[in-house]
Amino acid sequence: MFSLRHRSGQAFVLLLVAVAIRSPLFGNPVIHSDEQFYLLVGDRLLHGAWPFVDIFDRKPVGLFLIFAGIRSLGGNGIIVYQIAATIVAAVTALLVARIVRRLTAPNSPASSATTAELGAGLIYFVWMMIFDGAGGQSAVWGNLPMAGAALLVLGRDRQDRRVRMRGAGAMLLVGLAMQIKYTAMFEGIFFGLVLLKQSHDIDGSIARLVRNAASWVIAALVPTALAWIVYAAAGHNDAFVFANFLSIFGQQNDDGIGSGLLKLAGALALCTPPVLLAWRGRRSAPFALGWLAAAGIAVAIMRNFELLYLLPVSLPLAVAAGAGLSRLTARAGRRWLIAVLLFGVVAAAILGGIRVARRGNARQVAALVRMIGQHPPGCLFTFGSEPILYYLTHSCLPTPYIFRSHLSRMIEAHGLGVDPAIETARLLATRPGVIVVRTPKSDTNPATRALVAAAIAERYRLVGTVRIGALPHAVYRLDR
Repeated sequence: MFSLRHRSGQAFVLLLVAVAIRSPLFGNPVIHSDEQFYLLVGDRLLHGAWPFVDIFDRKPVGLFLIFAGIRSLGGNGIIVYQIAATIVAAVTALLVARIVRRLTAPNSPASSATTAELGAGLIYFVWMMIFDGAGGQSAVWGNLPMAGAALLVLGRDRQDRRVRMRGAGAMLLVGLAMQIKYTAMFEGIFFGLVLLKQSHDIDGSIARLVRNAASWVIAALVPTALAWIVYAAAGHNDAFVFANFLSIFGQQNDDGIGSGLLKLAGALALCTPPVLLAWRGRRSAPFALGWLAAAGIAVAIMRNFELLYLLPVSLPLAVAAGAGLSRLTARAGRRWLIAVLLFGVVAAAILGGIRVARRGNARQVAALVRMIGQHPPGCLFTFGSEPILYYLTHSCLPTPYIFRSHLSRMIEAHGLGVDPAIETARLLATRPGVIVVRTPKSDTNPATRALVAAAIAERYRLVGTVRIGALPHAVYRLDR
């Protein structure tokens, strides 16, 4: 019998809701520039390209392996990755419900517990949409192993061997999440502290505590160490180290203090309803608030308050809100849940509409692809334009620096390991067959922009212009 109190019933509802709220964007190739790039790299990885070597980026290689796996399934890569992300989000939401069940007092009324569990999963979906997670952003995938790690940390057994094994499993999952997004490390540190307390509470042995801590740290580092070993064995140690650990220090945050504070204020305002709900569960589930604080610290350390960077926060935020719901009566819990979800759905709808209007849709991109043509001779070069164009036109790559900000924006002027102007000049000397130029923004790199403008004026003709979202993209073809 179908029942929301049973895991199967909750799984069905959560999958149905995930499809309902995410499917309107299925097939849109420009949900966000990041996931366009991940799909492109995953596709080229299957054809022998090495991330960090042939295509530069700072994201861990595990993220690109996910997209390579998705591309290996065949079909329309854009739709397939968006369906896969929806399934992963639904599974993560089900784990959120499981975590809330584990945090809920055993004597809580069944109706109240059901509202808390299912409500937490729904809150996760809605705040993922608010935080720009409608597609396949890195945290969509990384939140799944982190949710699994949280479940292991919350195991109720208190025997040393079981705690040690649970901890190893949890830290291995954190390590996998770190190979999707390195900031998972901060939440992993919190999980490790909780596990250390569990270990200490068994008998207080310092020697055992040290052994457990060492084994958990090793487990968390294993996935990254394996990736590093593979790259070093292939002769790409320097490229791996620079991309993964050093290049971030050369990247410049283009937000001023005022802009950063304004974004932070907006993010906090959007988090207010579930945070208020979470505060109600502070005594019964301090773990949830501690986890939420750890995720918030990761955002603060990175000092980027775009909503996108709050996606990892959506996981502990939903768990903490579910813990707060579990403290209410069934009737009060339903009222709170309806109010929080109503706020969230309205916010998600407004923000989603703004994003599509600004970033564009499949029809606009298709028009641009037709103008460029398939397999453009001498490679396509997009200057500040969409990385998905390389994928959709089956173009060769004229440079390892193909993400749209790499050569076109000042934020990357010192973060690539090469001078963007020198690399742009080298690239233009190869005479790419087609150049696509997006209308420049205020932070466009003036040196590389001048080089592109000079090359276009000397030997390219304008084919046409297509507006993608809010900005025109001009297509220039080489005059031979």
